[in-house]
Amino acid sequence: MFLISYIPVGAEVLEIGCGDGRVACELLKRGYRVTGVDSDPEVVAKAQERGVPAVVGSWPVVGSWPEFDAIAFTRSLHHINPLDEAIVHARGLLNPEGLLLIEDFAFEEANEATIDWFVKVLRSKQGMALINPVADQLATDLLSSRNVMETWHHNRGHDLHDITKMNKAVAERFGVRETESVPYLYRYLVPVLADTSEAASFANEVLQQEASLGKRGEIVLVGRRIVASP
Repeated sequence: MFLISYIPVGAEVLEIGCGDGRVACELLKRGYRVTGVDSDPEVVAKAQERGVPAVVGSWPVVGSWPEFDAIAFTRSLHHINPLDEAIVHARGLLNPEGLLLIEDFAFEEANEATIDWFVKVLRSKQGMALINPVADQLATDLLSSRNVMETWHHNRGHDLHDITKMNKAVAERFGVRETESVPYLYRYLVPVLADTSEAASFANEVLQQEASLGKRGEIVLVGRRIVASP
């Protein structure tokens, strides 16, 4: 919904960090022309199974590319190196009237109240009934953690860019039109929930609660959205 609120139907969109193609697939269904890029061959194969024209590559990808009406970094910019080169390359492939759309997170800004709330959600009666612990997932680690803030910070890779660095890189090459803080923690539920209507309802409830608490200032909304133009 974030992407389609800014991009007209029929636009040529490049999604960087497309994963298994869920977002790109939805855009295709809605009439957009989409190309996906991801560095993981396994998830690219899954995206292709969904009908997404996806290619394997680490951004910036060398090759012949058209100009795009929109370029979207969907939760991928924080680990792309070199960061400045990634932004420069994106600008070079964007139409003069196009948009750069970034969805990422400010991992370092989460405070104890925020993580404590999320752990209560995970350990709630409903959470314990629906969550299937998966190794190497943050939600799984937090479920059994005795020091949740330590677990939270340990989960963050030391080679990831923080939001300040990402904002600076974008602002040096683009005109930033909008920035927004949005819910993000609910996303960590997805990998540990079954694909059922009950689980989907639970994830949606958590999303709505996170948004409400963030709006009231009781927790920090760690998701970040950036809209920029050349």
